[in-house]
Amino acid sequence: MIKFLYSFCFLISLTETIFALPIDLTKNWNVTKGFEISQNPDFKNWKTLESLPLATILTEFDWESGKLRKVTMAKSFLLSPADFQKVEDDAYSLHIPYISNYYEIYINGNLVTSNGKIKEDTIEKSGYRRHILVRIKRNLLNLGQNQIRILLAAEDGEELNVYKIFNDYSANLNVASEHLEIENEYETYMLLFLYFFVGIYHGLFYWKRKQEKYNLYYALFSIFLAVYMIFRSQGVYSLGLDPLTQTKIEYFVVFLTPVWLLLFTDVFVRGKINILSKVYLTFILFLAISQIFVNRATSVLILRIWQISVLVFGVMILYLIISAVRAKNKDAKRLLIGVLFLLGTGTWDILGASGMLPIQNLNLLRFGFLFFVLGIAVVLANRFLRVHRQVEELNLSLERKVEERTNELQNTLTKVQELKVQQDGDYFLTSLLLDPLSQTKVESTQVLLQSYVKQKKEFEFRGKKREIGGDIIISDSITLNGKTYLVFVNGDAMGKSIQGAGGALVLGVVFLSFIKRTQMILENQTKSPERWIKECFYELQTIFESFDGSMLVSVVIGLVEEDTGVLYYLNAEHPWTVLYRDDVASFIEDELELRKIGTKGMDGDVRVRIFPLEKGDILFIGSDGRDDLVLEESGDGNRLINEDETKFLEVVEKSKGDLNLLVENLMDVGSFSDDLTLLRLEWLGSFRHVSKDTLTNLTSDDYLYAKVKSLLELGNGEEAYQTIESLLSSESLNDDVRINLIREKSRISLLLKKYDVAVEALESIFPFFVTDNEILLQLSYAYRKSKNLRKAIEIGERLRARDPKHIRNLINLVECYRLVGNLERAKKILSRLGMIAPENQQYLKLKVSILI
Repeated sequence: MIKFLYSFCFLISLTETIFALPIDLTKNWNVTKGFEISQNPDFKNWKTLESLPLATILTEFDWESGKLRKVTMAKSFLLSPADFQKVEDDAYSLHIPYISNYYEIYINGNLVTSNGKIKEDTIEKSGYRRHILVRIKRNLLNLGQNQIRILLAAEDGEELNVYKIFNDYSANLNVASEHLEIENEYETYMLLFLYFFVGIYHGLFYWKRKQEKYNLYYALFSIFLAVYMIFRSQGVYSLGLDPLTQTKIEYFVVFLTPVWLLLFTDVFVRGKINILSKVYLTFILFLAISQIFVNRATSVLILRIWQISVLVFGVMILYLIISAVRAKNKDAKRLLIGVLFLLGTGTWDILGASGMLPIQNLNLLRFGFLFFVLGIAVVLANRFLRVHRQVEELNLSLERKVEERTNELQNTLTKVQELKVQQDGDYFLTSLLLDPLSQTKVESTQVLLQSYVKQKKEFEFRGKKREIGGDIIISDSITLNGKTYLVFVNGDAMGKSIQGAGGALVLGVVFLSFIKRTQMILENQTKSPERWIKECFYELQTIFESFDGSMLVSVVIGLVEEDTGVLYYLNAEHPWTVLYRDDVASFIEDELELRKIGTKGMDGDVRVRIFPLEKGDILFIGSDGRDDLVLEESGDGNRLINEDETKFLEVVEKSKGDLNLLVENLMDVGSFSDDLTLLRLEWLGSFRHVSKDTLTNLTSDDYLYAKVKSLLELGNGEEAYQTIESLLSSESLNDDVRINLIREKSRISLLLKKYDVAVEALESIFPFFVTDNEILLQLSYAYRKSKNLRKAIEIGERLRARDPKHIRNLINLVECYRLVGNLERAKKILSRLGMIAPENQQYLKLKVSILI
């Protein structure tokens, strides 16, 4: 009996030492397929798992593809009286580090906890979680033998596992007070707050200094890691999220966390994001977003892909930092130490979580990041100290530099002022040279001339205010063939200020020189107005063409015969001339014929236009400043410029032809954006311009015309000629009829080959038909036939200046030049004729006779 008592006491003491709390639940498990819930199972057909995790034995089972995998784990343990004594003031607590996926835990056949839901052999709700802590009532436990049974299930491809240890906490049964530290994650929350604060801090830095983009990426890295730590803590379960949803959010955060660190490093050491980093960012974004829309098994597969990609990330970030170290970057060495520690702890956690190596995920990354944050703090502090030191050095030399810079600015300002004075002096001299050229003082009783000049550039030199620009108006009087003409030019030289003034100066000198030669040399006064204008244009073109296109001038050159009011003019790309007649303003031109003076390779013939003025007619000739008015101007400098050239016609009509009122009304429309010159020309005389239709329009009952007409119809030209002579001897004839009878006499004289009579008749009536080109052709022809070739050529060239494409006149001129022996001129005109009318029979005959 004594021996039995000794043996029992020894057994009790041995039990206290072997089976004392905590009870280790990591070893000696029995495992079978399916859910086995019988009270006393036969373990003969079960497999023995010597030590967790469960995944190490699953390969020994045959699983049916596509079916739900179910496993039952069972383990027996002993509780001694001493164990029950320990929990008298406490409670029993069961800790399982990690279970995946659906699970049920039984103690001695009693369900103590479960998570997830199975319906029709499919997991309808996931149940996996970390650190399962269950308080167990003492009445569920037995003194001596006890059994724990775990039923697990997972879809094909999902993780089916029970971990041995997680974050240094193993599976065991212990008193509840010993398990409190598992849920009290003070260190985790302190680090989480630190990382979140660092992220917000650098985010504010980026908000204030957006050029430092590395602060943005570093802030994202810190905030994402803080969020990741929330999902790795026990506190996340208080949110009540579905485990699958919780996992997908966690994966999204953890996938992107290394990316922000890579972009931070790239921008911090290189100042920009390279193409490889952009590719890696795109790839990770694809993984992070795609795993949201897949099932648990595919999500785990994507996680494995990401874990492999992190190795690529590590290589890239090390390459960036090592390259910066080799490039003598002062901050790269400290950054390298922090990154190495961070990568080391992160790699340990990833390898432990993935199961690639037999190590546990100890969640060391939180401490690695702490070390990394401290390293970055040192790096940023050093950078701040360097900047502060530079600021101190700048402050020490600031006063000296300010003084030096002030002196430099003062010297520069003095030089600018000197240059400004020199420039204004050049402007002043140029304006003095332009003053005598821009003359419009013409004394005439027949023509009233007024002008307005407003140059855009205004300046002041030695207290004198002046203007300078490229617009110019010149007028004077000349005599041609005994007749007085008012000559004028309105020009607009290309360029602003001094450049435009230079062009106006050249134009004024050449034009006035041409006028003075005409006034002083009698030979020049024998020219026709058409020839005078044409030669003046060619002289200006020759001068300005020598500038090689760098100086162009638009002009209107004109002559007004004072007695008859006939206007001879040409327009070289200048705004069209405006006629104000009977309270209506209109353009007297309708097409562009000549380019600006100075244009190289100018094609086409110069055409001189003829326009007879009537008493009271007013002409307005102006530069493009009359049209380029600023209609609106916004605060940012954008201007709306008038593009309607007919607006000027409206202003002329509104002004009733008054020049001063015209300028005021233009200012009402808009402000001037360019130089502006306006020339107002009003003809005050009166002269009867007879129409060639006066005689033709007489009725056939008129005896005077009926008799001549009948003789002409009978072909009796000589008698018709004598009849006209007798009619002209009457002093009672109407002036218009007399003039037209003389014209008819000239035509009949040409038919009768009385060329001298025809010349006399045509010369007498030409002033009344000054715009009739047919009279000029007949007169030139009559002079040629009467052997006065010089006059024939002169009249023919005059007609050619008016109409360069008049075919019969060109034929007449070729004949004239051939007769005087000027074959070179004859060939030149013949060539021009061939371009206009290559099939003309007379041209073909002349071509044969002249070119042979």
